Amino acid sequence: MKNSLLIFFLISFNVSVVYAQFESQFRSKTLNLDYPDLTVIVNTESSPEFLFLGPNTSAAGYLLILDNDLLPLFCKKVAGGNFYDFKLQRNGELTYNIVSGPASVYSYGINSSGIVDEQYITPSGYDLDIHDLQVMEDGTYYVIGRDYITIDMSQYVPGGDTAAILIANTIHHMDADDNEIWRWHSIDHYDILDVDEFINLTSHIIDWTHCNSLEIDPDGHLIISTKNFNEITKINRQTGEIIWRLGGERNQFQFINDNRGFGGQHDARVLSNGNIALFDNGLFLIPEYSSYVEYEIDEQNYTATLVRRYSRNGSIFSAKRGGVQELPNGNILISWDGILYPFVSEINPEDSTVYEVKYDNHVQQYRAYKFPWKTNLFSVQYDSLDFGTLTVGDSSSIEVKIYNRGEDSVIINEVFNNEPSFYVDEILPIEIAPHDSIEITIVFEPLEEGNFTDKMNFRYITDTLLIAQQIFVQGETNIINEVKGSTEIYSYSLSQNYPNPFNSSTTINFSVHKESDVNLSIYNLLGELISTLVNEQKKPGHYEYEFNASDLSSGIYLYSIKAGSFMKIKKMVLLR
Repeated sequence: MKNSLLIFFLISFNVSVVYAQFESQFRSKTLNLDYPDLTVIVNTESSPEFLFLGPNTSAAGYLLILDNDLLPLFCKKVAGGNFYDFKLQRNGELTYNIVSGPASVYSYGINSSGIVDEQYITPSGYDLDIHDLQVMEDGTYYVIGRDYITIDMSQYVPGGDTAAILIANTIHHMDADDNEIWRWHSIDHYDILDVDEFINLTSHIIDWTHCNSLEIDPDGHLIISTKNFNEITKINRQTGEIIWRLGGERNQFQFINDNRGFGGQHDARVLSNGNIALFDNGLFLIPEYSSYVEYEIDEQNYTATLVRRYSRNGSIFSAKRGGVQELPNGNILISWDGILYPFVSEINPEDSTVYEVKYDNHVQQYRAYKFPWKTNLFSVQYDSLDFGTLTVGDSSSIEVKIYNRGEDSVIINEVFNNEPSFYVDEILPIEIAPHDSIEITIVFEPLEEGNFTDKMNFRYITDTLLIAQQIFVQGETNIINEVKGSTEIYSYSLSQNYPNPFNSSTTINFSVHKESDVNLSIYNLLGELISTLVNEQKKPGHYEYEFNASDLSSGIYLYSIKAGSFMKIKKMVLLR
């Protein structure tokens, strides 16, 4: 429940300042963890989950988990090859693929402490493919394999090599002990000539299928993207037979509202509404540009209706890589990769960009994701702290425990934050013994009038690893002064409800600085509206409203105010 609270609070944390300068200062102190610089271009109503990035530079690769302000929660520097598809799996494992040579591909799992504790493999006789890995809740996993088949291509095309090497993809379902449960081979279900016309079938080595994504449909069957066929294929998980083929030479569907189709696509995914989404690279289409594409699939009547194409007006062309992800709030995350300066966009259902982050320099990146995440290397006592209302010059402190439940000592090297009104009293570094805890004092000492919010980042740092926990903090100053015998209100405010925790009813106070349209509403932790207490224009003044929760169950609830451009969210606890 604490995780949900942090996520909900961060929804309202509308950042207008990019902290790249602060982060640059911080990273200069972290030895070799100088990962590529990024800049936030847009940050309005973004999904609160954390960014998962895997940039590769000429020097090293980095596995990054960043919040929406680009503050790192996890950074692991890894050498030895190019990295692909860093993400969070269904079983909570972090995974990535690395390629260090033509037949040197490895897939690793790391726990939330940054330790490699799993390796994912293909059966003997098949090489591992870099493009995708799906680990299930029970620890079984699906991998894409590569089979090198010697074939006489002269029987298929004039001038074909009589001993050509055909690279054909396979799919393997492996159990948690790395035993093969099920196999699918592309050569058994596709025709040699199903490839795109631009694939050279007279070469000695032919990259034939080039499967670049693997998705588990809610019905249990598999959906793969076969790039060199310009095709999305659905496969029966029990029999291995093809259920349908969308796009390419063997397309079975009638396209509706779409005269463009897709080419050289990546990352076909099933959305919560059942539609198929993909990153259309637009390879060899006229004109060539890349886009997010979404189709409504009718499997009975074999129609594919285009319901959405987002292309940024055809201004971007990525010949390779790219990705799409549906986020819990309904937004879509798009990875614009395979270009000089890759970037990530989050768009809402109206195709407005609500979040965008871009690399400042050239890097190679495969896909970006957003996931909720938290380390277990160490933990903090609170996800959020409210220091209440103080007078400028006064201070308030709260003791916070940091726990180490592991077998090895943990050193907190640094506490990083941006707002100088919040700070930590202790001198760092501090070592936490195994199965022990320490107390750190967070102080709120406002330097001027106003409302203050920040994130305290408690960091464990080595030469190759950074892991952080965040505590969201907030506080405010007294905002009323006596002027010529009358009370003048200098800013908007939302006070902590009283009593809190409460049983059945509680009182909420707020202040309005100037005449504004005011909305005061109650939500649960899923963001669902429970009650609207105020939704009308209010004149400057102090207001008090009672919230009756007699028909609600115990738990944490959120109340939010929007008055003009002022927005704030606070929590309250209902106890029966």
